[in-house]
Amino acid sequence: MSTPRTALILFLAAAGLFAAGCDKKPADEAGKQAKEPDKVVATVNGEKLMQSDYQNYLQLRQQQVGPLPDKDKEKQVVMDELIEKMLLAQHAISTKLDQEPEVSSLMKRVREEILVQAVKRKLLRDNPITDDDVKKRFEQEVEATHKTEYKVRHILVKEEAEARDILAQLEKGAKFDKLAKDKSMDAQSGKNGGELGWINQGMVVPEFFNAVMAMKKGAVSAEPVKSDFGWHIIKVEDTRALKIPAFEEFMADQRARANIHRKMQDDRIGNLVKDLKDKAKITVN
Repeated sequence: MSTPRTALILFLAAAGLFAAGCDKKPADEAGKQAKEPDKVVATVNGEKLMQSDYQNYLQLRQQQVGPLPDKDKEKQVVMDELIEKMLLAQHAISTKLDQEPEVSSLMKRVREEILVQAVKRKLLRDNPITDDDVKKRFEQEVEATHKTEYKVRHILVKEEAEARDILAQLEKGAKFDKLAKDKSMDAQSGKNGGELGWINQGMVVPEFFNAVMAMKKGAVSAEPVKSDFGWHIIKVEDTRALKIPAFEEFMADQRARANIHRKMQDDRIGNLVKDLKDKAKITVN
């Protein structure tokens, strides 16, 4: 029943500190490649094939099908493939295939995507995220994060009338876990008597969490709670203080650090898009 999350929990979610990770190319490796002078490695009907074109295609090919054990053979295979692609592309242009509406539209979309990625790379290169930026964001997220987590069960049904009927059964002494197994649309938690385990801010939809915060330990929601998933009957079984790591502990976890970096990068790109939208003249038919 999870949804896209905001708060500090997002950055901590799957590591020992809770977060998801990403891989990055070492900066010195990227720097070395950038300093190497580009050169012509082949010419096809007067069109130059540059070393950078070759290297980019090689890396893409290796990511998709893996490197060949024989490096000399791999060089020849990559070169042959690039020359064949250039020949076919040249043929397409000479026969005016690039002017066909469908092809032209696809080429436009590809060009846009390349430019979009170029803008994002330049923005992030010109505005790098520093450790001080991360610390400030971490402190903001800690401040905004709800400091209690809750052990809960729920029963999810489609209609409000059914939810109210379940509440009536509970008031008459019916067992919550049995009703969850019999009635809940959430099959995963339903088979465990409605148990969701320990939840905190950002792990469930706001309507659900707001209802949980207003409840006392051991209580069942007095009214059904509506969300995009349906109608919930909620039971809070226990509460405890949320353990939040110190900044140094957070930074020591590569995946948590990468996750907050990614979110901060997304925010910077989002701010640029918002600024462009505010200045643009847009008509949607």
